[in-house]
Amino acid sequence: MGLFNTIKDNLPKQFSIFQLMSILGIDALEERKVRNLLKQFYLQGYIKRISKNMYQKTEDKNKK
Repeated sequence: MGLFNTIKDNLPKQFSIFQLMSILGIDALEERKVRNLLKQFYLQGYIKRISKNMYQKTEDKNKK
C-alpha cells in the first residue's frame, strides 16, 4: 500500500483529481489511469466521490 500511503500523507481531506495527478507526476494525457486508480480506492472504501472531480478521504478502517 505504498502508493496509498503516499496519497494519504500528501493530500488534504478533500482533494481534486488534478491535485492527485500533480502528486503522482502524471500529465493530463493519462487522466484515465488516475480515474481508474481512484475508482479502485473508492471500491475499497478509502475515499468517496463528492463531485465529478472532487473526492474525500474516509476515516481509516482500522481506527475505532
